[in-house]
Order: sequence, then C-alpha cells, then structure tokens
Amino acid sequence: MYCQSTVEESIIHDGIQRDYTLYFPASYEQNSEDYALIFNFHGFTSNGAQQRLYSRMDLVSDTAQVVMCYPEGIDAAWNVGWNFGSMEDDVGFTAAMIDKFVAEHRINSKKVYACGMSNGGFFSYKLACELNDKIAAVASVTGSLVPGQDAACNPGRAVPVLEIHGTADAVVPYEGSTGVAMPIEDVVQFWVDKNACDDDPDIIDIPNTSLTDESTASIFRYNTCESDTEVQFIKIENGGHTWPDALLDIGVTNRDFNASQYIWEFFSQFTLPTVSSTQEEDLDVFSKIQLYPNPSSGSINISHLPINSTIELYRVDGSFINRRLSTSTTEAFDLERGVYIISVGNQKTKTQFFTIIE
Repeated sequence: MYCQSTVEESIIHDGIQRDYTLYFPASYEQNSEDYALIFNFHGFTSNGAQQRLYSRMDLVSDTAQVVMCYPEGIDAAWNVGWNFGSMEDDVGFTAAMIDKFVAEHRINSKKVYACGMSNGGFFSYKLACELNDKIAAVASVTGSLVPGQDAACNPGRAVPVLEIHGTADAVVPYEGSTGVAMPIEDVVQFWVDKNACDDDPDIIDIPNTSLTDESTASIFRYNTCESDTEVQFIKIENGGHTWPDALLDIGVTNRDFNASQYIWEFFSQFTLPTVSSTQEEDLDVFSKIQLYPNPSSGSINISHLPINSTIELYRVDGSFINRRLSTSTTEAFDLERGVYIISVGNQKTKTQFFTIIE
C-alpha cells in the first residue's frame, strides 16, 4: 500500500487542519491481519517529530508489528484543562483519527493505545477518562492529572494505566504543582481506586545495569484489580523530566530500562473489553437505522432513529461538516454532489453510512 514506512496525513476537525505522522512496520504490506496502534503524544512546546526522535518508539513498531501515530497539537500543546496551552477539542480529534485509521489502515479497534510525554502524558489520562470506549490502555511518562480532573473523571470501566515518573522531575514535580499537576502518588492511588485494585502492590527493583545514569528504578505493580486490569507505577529515584533510555540525555535519564519497549509490553496485555448488555441493546437499536435513497440526487432520509441520538456529517476525506441531535425518528439532509460519511449514535455506540450524492 505504501512505498515507504512513514506517511504524513491530516484530517479536518472542527474546521481546523490537524496533522499527524503514521509509521508502519516493514511487515505491514505483506501481512493481512489488523494491527495494533499506539498514539505517542508530544510534550508542551514540543512536536510530533521531536517526540518520535526522542522516544525512539519506531523501534518498537519494527519489532512488535504495531503502527505508531505521532499527532501534532495546536500551538504545540494538548488541551488537558489548564488555563494555558491548547483549548482545542483534542479528544474529538483523537476519536476522528481512530475512526479513520480503522476504516483506512487496517487498525484493530480493540487494540488502540495512548501514551505521551509530559503534557502528552496528561492528555493520555484525559483520554482514559473521556475516550475509554476507543482507548484500551494508557501510559504517562512525566505526566500527571490536572487538579480537579480526578473528581470529574468517571471512565465507566477499569482502564489499565502505567505511570513513569522521576522523583527529581523539576517540570512536573513528583510532589505536584498548584493548579497544574496532582502529586504523582495521588495520581497512582486515584487509578488504583478507580480500578478497584488491591492496595498492596508487588514491588520489583529494576536491575541497576547503568551505573552512570545517577538513578535507579522500581516497579509498583497493582495487578489484583477489577476486570483483570492493572495499574503500574515505575518510580525513578533521582530521575528528571525525561523519557527513560531516550535518544538524548536531557537531565537525569534512567538507562536501566527502555520506556518505549516497556510501554508496549504493558499495552500488549490488554484489549478493549467486550460490550456490556446495555451496549448490546444500543447496537441492536442502532443496527435498525436506515438511510435512503442511496445514492441520491440531493436529498437523503435517515429513519428508525432513537430520539436525541447524535448525527454527524463528514466529507469522505474525514472533514467535519455539521452535527445535530435527532428530534424525531426520521431526519432529512439536503446535500451537494459528493461522497459523504454519516455517523449516528450516542456516547457508547455508533454506526456509519457512506452516501453518494450524484
């Protein structure tokens, strides 16, 4: 499908062009199976290219046969609830990318994961709170939760979480920062509680194989949790605001383990859970929706709609056109000539239609 492993793409979301880079392993063209996908979100003031180079996560893609995505934040930031940085709909942007990748790039919708550095780590947690129907597990490196986000976060299911943080992080302090970041141990405890985990973790010291990196690391593994999920915390004594075993030393960088490889090993244990009985009922309801005539000369009708379901209209390139709530069981659209995608659903369940206007 591709003459090279790296593909630069974009999607229009909320009227804004959003860019990202996809990296495909060498086996992609020869293998017909669907692939897992990892989002790797950059830090504040950084970008996707820098995060890709710094984390060296392409090496994981090559060995594990997983597709990597390095998205670009607006104004070099992700909207995590701060009163600075980005104010864009980055959760919606991520959801739109996932839908596109599943449709166009053979991505397994049950094996989509999110990780990130600093602001990207904060954003991964936001996705665990708000997009856990599409994200199977998350990992945060030098990130945290925004104070108050814990009270607003109700995932509705147990979400596997990995936190990697240094005790000497001067940017996102281990002890927290007023209005910016919760203390890291409080973040870990939040997810332990949310996932109904046993409070007594297994503690594993990572062998101190690098005697010159000025740091040591230990794994706190909470593996007796609801729904066979897990919470892990890798505490790096004297570690700085850095990605363990990154390409460059920018402050104290632990070299006793490779964060990118460890993140994938953690992710690979988990897939999105099967749908609940309530979701099955939703699927049954939304499967009865009909769109006609298709193709059409300009006007289309959508019937058998649940009241207050969300109808979203996109061009075939993924660019967003409009959104409305259904006020009756039948809705109509008048469209210009072209090819469109119509998405109908609620927060948990969606169905899509392609329609051609001749």
